Amino acid sequence: MSAQALEIRMAHLEGAYEQINHHLGTVEQRLGSLETRMGAGFARIDERFAQVDTRFSQVDARFVRIEQRMDRTSMWRVGLMVASILLPIVQRFVVR
Repeated sequence: MSAQALEIRMAHLEGAYEQINHHLGTVEQRLGSLETRMGAGFARIDERFAQVDTRFSQVDARFVRIEQRMDRTSMWRVGLMVASILLPIVQRFVVR
């Protein structure tokens, strides 16, 4: 093999390596861009989850208030029922 043929082949390999290097740089840039966009997308998703969590907290607080109101109402009803049962019994003993 002659030195000239070897130089031609080496030049060809160097050109191929430069092309590969250029393509890998382009791929790296595109991946960086994609990573940035995905990061922004995940940030928006995290923000939405935070909003949903806040909304669930508000709904939980409303349910607690409703439950407390129902407990108070139930206690009044039970009290009135006990009073309506005991009142005639107490009147019998007091009237005698």
